Amino acid sequence: MSSLFQALECLAACGADGLLPDARNRLIRGLESCRTADGGFRSLDRSCDPYYTFFGWLALRALRAPYDRNELCALMTPHTSAANPIDATCARLLLHVEKKSFHTWLTSWIDLWRADDPYSVFLASLTFPLQPQWVMRLIWRAQRLQPDSLAPEGSPTPRLAAGLLLTALAGRDTAMHAAALAARHHVTGGYASASGTQPDLLATAVARFALRVSANPEKAPGLHAVHEADLAFIELCWLDDGLFGPSPTAEQGDTEHTFYGLLALGTCRPTPERIT
Repeated sequence: MSSLFQALECLAACGADGLLPDARNRLIRGLESCRTADGGFRSLDRSCDPYYTFFGWLALRALRAPYDRNELCALMTPHTSAANPIDATCARLLLHVEKKSFHTWLTSWIDLWRADDPYSVFLASLTFPLQPQWVMRLIWRAQRLQPDSLAPEGSPTPRLAAGLLLTALAGRDTAMHAAALAARHHVTGGYASASGTQPDLLATAVARFALRVSANPEKAPGLHAVHEADLAFIELCWLDDGLFGPSPTAEQGDTEHTFYGLLALGTCRPTPERIT
């Protein structure tokens, strides 16, 4: 595996490949219903949004559905310098994948070294091939200077999962992060974003992804043991509008959670992908 982005895409495509044709087509129709006149994807308030456009693009790629590459690139280019850093990161990653832009690569490299938390490191790392372990160890050591780095159990699940991946890439002991992440599992299936809360699809997808690809030898039996319960929870998050939503009780789905639904399904299927 050459990058974290490749691992994400591989597992999401693996999830899509496990769907029956009718189910795949239903998801594609659901995604198309979210398209805006300029070719992007709408947010929950029905306006075109770079964040939801990014996830709509990822979901279409996982489903191997056609899309207009040039239209999406033109739409996202202005957002590469957006005030919202997440929107800017999403736009730069899309452009890097579709057009191999040197400018977006350079900006992401700068972001990688400026990142002040594991989740920011994870987002910036998506643009690059896997870095040598000594590079990741330098970044890991810098993250250890952050106030909450020694108590990962207090972090939200996405940040905890990113911390597990960073620790694994740095070649350090992942047992503390893996245990803290495993503790987020809900008895009925799925993972919660914080201790004592109900499970949600985003937390389930990122937790299973991090545990799956971190190559931690201690986590495999535990992840396998909750497989069926997690799969049942993931399927309940597929809503009547054809999209995945954050939880089984959500009123509507969106492109973000549709991609996370595919990713979560992919973690429940066999694949050779590992970070080593």
